[in-house]
This record gives sequence, structure tokens and C-alpha cells, in this order.
Amino acid sequence: MTKQRTDQEWQTLIKQSESSSLSKVAFCKLNDISISTFYAKRQRLNETVTSQGFVKAEIIEKTTKYQATQTPITHMTLLINHVELSIPQSTPAAYLAELIGALS
Repeated sequence: MTKQRTDQEWQTLIKQSESSSLSKVAFCKLNDISISTFYAKRQRLNETVTSQGFVKAEIIEKTTKYQATQTPITHMTLLINHVELSIPQSTPAAYLAELIGALS
């Protein structure tokens, strides 16, 4: 005569089988469970958990507009030894001095 188990007992057995080093067949033999019953119960319980995990979702289109305000970058042009160099005005003075020294 087969033992009637609750869903909770089956869930416990399934978790134990997953953490066990035994094969599913060996685990079922050890616990006096039919392998086909084990797989059927596992599938049914997985379907129950999955079907309960769904929620109703609604797609709402939402558009956000961004307007980037770009301030124009003004450049200064240096002419050194027939070389024209255009650089942003925000370039640090120390860098400019080093650059002019290197180009001279």
C-alpha cells in the first residue's frame, strides 16, 4: 500500500533529493517512492508554483522628452611656426604654456 503524502511532504522530499548526492532512482528507492510518481509530483508542484507566480501586467507607453541645452564651445586659434591649433577657451593656462613651449 502506498503512503499518501501532502504537497508539503512532497516539496520536502523534492528538496532533499536535489541536495542529495544520490541519483533520483536511488533516492526514490531509499524513500520507497515510485520514480514515475516522484517526477509527476515534482512537475505538478513546479507548475503550481509557476502558475501562482504570474501577475497581471499592463503595458503603458510613456515618453519623456529631454532637451539638452548645449552651450556652444568657443575655440581660440593659435598660430605657431605655420601650425594652426584650435583649442577650447576653457583649456587651462598652464597646459597652454606647456604646449606653446613644446611647439616652439
